[in-house]
Amino acid sequence: MKSSIVPLGEVVDFKGGGTPSRGTPDYWGGQIPWATVKDFNNGFSITSTQEYITEKGLKNSASNLIPAGTVIIPTRMALGKVAISKVDVAINQDLKAVFPKKEIDTSYLAWFFACSSKKIEGMGKGATVKGITLDALRTLEFPLPPLSEQRRIAAILDKADELRQKRRQTIEKLNQLLQSVFLDMFGDPVTNPKGWPVRRLGEVSSSRLGKMLDKKTQAGPNMKPYLANYNVQWRIFKLDDMREMNFDADDQIEFELKSGDLLVCEGGEAGRCAIWNGQKTDCYFQKALHRVRCDSDLLIPEYLQEFFWHSSLRGGISKLVTSATIAHLTGVKLKSLEVPLPPTSLQQNFRQIYRDIFSQREALEKSQDKLTSLFSSTQQRAFNGTL
Repeated sequence: MKSSIVPLGEVVDFKGGGTPSRGTPDYWGGQIPWATVKDFNNGFSITSTQEYITEKGLKNSASNLIPAGTVIIPTRMALGKVAISKVDVAINQDLKAVFPKKEIDTSYLAWFFACSSKKIEGMGKGATVKGITLDALRTLEFPLPPLSEQRRIAAILDKADELRQKRRQTIEKLNQLLQSVFLDMFGDPVTNPKGWPVRRLGEVSSSRLGKMLDKKTQAGPNMKPYLANYNVQWRIFKLDDMREMNFDADDQIEFELKSGDLLVCEGGEAGRCAIWNGQKTDCYFQKALHRVRCDSDLLIPEYLQEFFWHSSLRGGISKLVTSATIAHLTGVKLKSLEVPLPPTSLQQNFRQIYRDIFSQREALEKSQDKLTSLFSSTQQRAFNGTL
């Protein structure tokens, strides 16, 4: 159904907020939720807030109490985000509550802001912290179909988003299952409660850093793709933004990746790692990464990868990191890392469980990518009259 297009300012009013004085303790720690942009990281709704204020703080500030069921958007920082308050909530000066002047479905209004997020971000002004004025927001073109049509569109978007969220939750449950299986089989790798024999990583594997980047290697007759720090995430590789540099014949021997290599980040989130299983042919790595090759008689890459994950979570990697201005996990420190060594047969059992779980996860992630693409298409159609 074709919608009439009106300026947003014709159909909604905005109400702002404020911050009680931080110098008055009586204004803080009360029962009234007080929302800021920090409370826009938990989905499409606000059910609680990081900070609370008192009745006295509300009365003696520019903050306003916004009733449950109201659409709230940031106008400074976090531009493009939106939430619906599920409880009565006070807001600070960086947020605006949106009140319809005509019959507008709340969910439809929230989806309008969500689908306009890129446009709103682009309208932001500011050198370091971007903000958007109410005058600019009022100029946004707002499709205004009949209320029944608004509800139909909102219901479709709600359902599509629900499917995405459920798929994401299933993926997270698989991650939790993998972590639980590891701890059940091997125990905490930092405290080693099962008393496995311990060896230094340098004694049960070989490792080295990748090729140094310099201007001379940025061009040449043997340009090859390579992995950098940002390509390596926990357990997976992001290969959609790979760069190339020149690797001569000796370099290709020295820095070629082979199936089973564990790539470990040297800086940034030091210790973050993933197993290379030939995801891309003829691929190499640069100095921001350690390549670790396990002695297969003693150490299995899947076990070592999860050892790094749990050790990182429990502070077992941070004690090895050298921090001057940027964190570094040096080759010497990496080789000195003490690794509990369960029987190889037990590690191999874990490898099979890991591969089964990861196979399910990969299938779900591919499905999630399709759902995300479909959702984006549905969002675009929702507000151009073609849904």
